[in-house]
Amino acid sequence: MLIGISCGLAACVLWGFTYLLPLLLPDYPTTYISVARGIIMGATAFIGLFLQKNYLKEVNFKDWNFAFWLTLVGNLVQPWCLFSAVEYAGVALAATFFGLIPVLVALIANERDRRKGKKFLPFSKIFLPLLVIFIGLILANLEGLFNVAADYENNPNFLIGVVFAALSTAMWTWYPIRNADWLLDHPKISPVFFTSMQCSLLLPFGLILYPVLWTVSGDLKGFLGPSPLAFIFWSLFAGVVCSFGATALWNVMSQKVPTAVAGPMLVFETIFSVTWGCVYAREFPTATLFIGMVLLVSGVVYTLILFNSLNDPKIKQVEINAG
Repeated sequence: MLIGISCGLAACVLWGFTYLLPLLLPDYPTTYISVARGIIMGATAFIGLFLQKNYLKEVNFKDWNFAFWLTLVGNLVQPWCLFSAVEYAGVALAATFFGLIPVLVALIANERDRRKGKKFLPFSKIFLPLLVIFIGLILANLEGLFNVAADYENNPNFLIGVVFAALSTAMWTWYPIRNADWLLDHPKISPVFFTSMQCSLLLPFGLILYPVLWTVSGDLKGFLGPSPLAFIFWSLFAGVVCSFGATALWNVMSQKVPTAVAGPMLVFETIFSVTWGCVYAREFPTATLFIGMVLLVSGVVYTLILFNSLNDPKIKQVEINAG
């Protein structure tokens, strides 16, 4: 389990860095950055498919169709809903909704394990650590939520933003659960190969969308914008390392640990995005943000300890069910 958790932690470090891209490329709309990153992810994935082509004979049309829907929901529609939530309702509200995902994934995956007869934790045992995570989430976004509440009456599109935030949360809750289902059902297939299957489908979308976007919107001077070298460099870094690499690491974890354990690990994406932001701005987090982050980490660690106890031979399954 330690290897899996380490891979998941590394994935969150890399995913957290992607939140800096709009700051590193201030002259580029986020849509262009996202599409360019998707193109690089797709191109990298085709290389991955070639290097691991021995797995191609072990997957069928059903597997490719499943990968397509995962990519469509998790890498195309969900980010669009998230960006729309930020646009209509603000970053704080979107981040709060998004932060609910680790709690929801842990609860849903744990309940699914119970119904399947697998090892699980009763709700009474996981309630406290998940509550700590939730409180930490609120504290980490407290100042932003106060600003959202103050601007609510002056924002006619607020409820639209709430709808987009809810949709984004639902989709990103569904994605890691179903993604892990496939990986756990196919233990002999490399998780990096499955990452390549998903990400390769982004390439045709990106190659079509980018020129159409540039032609129709007209909000970018030059096909590669005002700073083409910087745009290419950060797109390559984000696409290869922070997106494809991070997703591959996450899939390695998803194949090694229960989904109910992997879910709370998503908290670290939020933590590292804040950490990278503070490093970039060269400033310390506020008191409420720092306390919130400490609670988030504490809740995740507590959750991991509880789930790891299921592997303790001294703990009888009867005792767990009775708890």
